[in-house]
Order: sequence, then C-alpha cells, then structure tokens
Amino acid sequence: MRGSVRLLSDLVEMDKAKEGFTVASSKRREGFSQAASERQQSLRANLQEEIVAGNLGYADAAAIEADSQEQEKGKKKELEKTEYEHFQNEVVLPLNDLLTGRISRTTDLFDDLTWQLFDNGRTDADMPQEEGDDRPELLEKLTLLKWIFETRETLYRAIYDIISDRNRRYREVVVAPYKLSGNAEKLKSAEAFFAEDAAKRAHAYANEMLDRARKLQAVVEEAVERGVALQLSAFWDIAPPLRQLLDGIPDNLGVFGVQIPPSELAENPSYHDHPMQYLYSLLQHAEKSTHQFIESHTNLLCLLHQVKEAVVNAHGRVLATRVEAADGISLEAEERERQANAMRHSENRRLTDDLKDKVRVVQDQWNSALGEGIHNVKERIGAWLLQSGGWDETLEESTGFGAM
Repeated sequence: MRGSVRLLSDLVEMDKAKEGFTVASSKRREGFSQAASERQQSLRANLQEEIVAGNLGYADAAAIEADSQEQEKGKKKELEKTEYEHFQNEVVLPLNDLLTGRISRTTDLFDDLTWQLFDNGRTDADMPQEEGDDRPELLEKLTLLKWIFETRETLYRAIYDIISDRNRRYREVVVAPYKLSGNAEKLKSAEAFFAEDAAKRAHAYANEMLDRARKLQAVVEEAVERGVALQLSAFWDIAPPLRQLLDGIPDNLGVFGVQIPPSELAENPSYHDHPMQYLYSLLQHAEKSTHQFIESHTNLLCLLHQVKEAVVNAHGRVLATRVEAADGISLEAEERERQANAMRHSENRRLTDDLKDKVRVVQDQWNSALGEGIHNVKERIGAWLLQSGGWDETLEESTGFGAM
C-alpha cells in the first residue's frame, strides 16, 4: 500500500505537462510579438515611402496606421483566446482526468484501511507490536492513513490550482477587449465579477477541505479510543501481579534466593557468584516492556493531536477566505487573516495543553502502578551488588522512563 501511495503522490507527469505548455506558449507569444513588430515596421516603411513619393498624405497615413493598430488588437485578442484553448486542451483536460483518477484511488485506499481499522477480526493489530511481529500496529496503520489523506489533499489542491489558473486565463480573454479599447467601466465590472468568483471558489474549497479533515479526525479518534482501551486493558492485566512480585522482594536481599535458568547461567557465568545481576536484568526488561504500553499510548495521542491541528488549520482557512462575517458585514482580507490566525493560535495552544495533560496522566499511571516500584527495587539491588562486588556498569541502561 505504501508503494501505491508513493506512485499516487508523484506529480512529475503533471509538472511535465505544465512545463511543456509553458515552453510552447512562450514560443508562440514570442513569435507573435516578433511578427507584430515586423508588420508594424514594414507598414511604417511603406507609408513613409508613399508619403515621400507624394502618393499619400499624412492624414491618410495616420488613418491607415490606426486601422492597422485595430487589426493588431484583434490579433492580440485572438492570441489570448487561442492560448486559453491550448491550456484547456493540453493541461486542464488531461490533468483533470489524471488527478481525478488518482483521487479516486487514494479514496479507495483510505476506505480500505479504515475498514481494516475497525474489522473486529483483526483487533490483534491494535496491540503494541512485538519484536519480530510482521503485523502492523495501530500507530503504523494510522500514520499510513494520515499519509494517504495528505496525498489526497495534495491532489485536490493540484486540481484547484489548475482550475484557478484556467479561470485566470479565461479572465484575460474576457477583459482583453476592454483593456485594448480603454473601456474602464466594463473592465472594472468584469474584474469584479472574476474576483468575486475566485473568492467564492476559495471559500468553497476551504469548506470542502475542512469537511475532509473532520472525517479523518473522526476515524482517528475512534481508532485511538479503541486502541488505547486495548492497551490499558492489557497493561492492567499484567501490572497488579507484577507489582505483587515487586512487593514480595524483601529489604534484606541476603535472605532472598533467585532461581536462574541453566541457559542463563551458561550465557552469563557471573550469575553464579552474583545472582542478583539476573534479577536486575529482569527488572530492566520488565521496565522497558511495560513502558512500551505507555509509549504506544502517548504516540497515539500525539498522532491524534496532529490530526486535530490539521482540522484547526483547515478551519482557519475557512475563516480567512470567507467574504463576510456571520452578521453579514463585509470583512477586509487583513481582518479575515487576523481572525483566522487568532483562532489558530488559541486552538493550537488549547490542544497542546490538553495533550500535555493527557500524557502526564498516562505517565503518572505507569509510575504509580509499576514505575516507582521497579525503580525502588532496582536501586536496592544496585546498592546490594555494589556492596557485594557484583555491580557491572553494563547492567545500567541509558534510557529512563520519567521522573520517579
């Protein structure tokens, strides 16, 4: 599936089509300008010859040149129309088909992965991934889902930009006659119409983007809720009995015996003289293994936080592109952007504080259930080994798991 997403997100074909049109269009425009310049020079030279020969008066020559300029304006209008048609046929139509097809395929991938997330027969994939397990964990699936969503948004944006470019070109076709004729009133009216249309399109696109982001959030929220519930259930299945074992280790380690499997003794001869090294290594492993539940929980919360931020940013775009406020009062672009930024700042700060609180609660749960107990027992065993000459620096792992 990842390979499919990479192929769908590759826009080289689109870039080549646009670049090819740009190069060809530039050549056509250069050719047009050169031909127009040559026609003008030839006409003026001919008129000058006729005037010198006495075959033509200055007034008639001026009239002929004015008529020629009108013809050139007509050719200029025809050029803009032709370039628009080239763009429509060489860029818009083929790329719209290409991008629409890719959007359809990314939507299929999105829907298929969403179905997998909530298929009751595959709930084992919602558990923390075991070492060597080839089944994807929930975080991996949700990260892939987010990537598919972002790829699809890129495709939607590409279509929006192409259509916007086409509309700008069509605007030039429409307003060209008014510019050439100097009809300021009609020019202003036409430009106002296209500006309003562009604003409406931008706002509609922003709303569509927000709607898609909210749908992603709904999927991720439900998946995270289920995944966290499973992780917590598994954690609390092992935490109480493990805590009982910790509480059963006496303060006087001299009277505490440790049974070590023969395979461990064969692999670690130092365990014969210092059996507490084996117990210390078991506690290290238990600490790391149980904390994986907390790490998985935290990673899911962070991913959900990213999705919520995407929704906030999409909402900000809606605010920034709206033409008027809820009360119908028209808003200037600067004011719209100010309100959008204020909303983003406020919401992102709230989401960040909420994430910090949730992560703190999760970490505190682990500390109170196991973390503090493991830490205290490890400290006692470490002191015992140090006193008895059995301490080995390799026993101490560099990673820590929160404040104890």
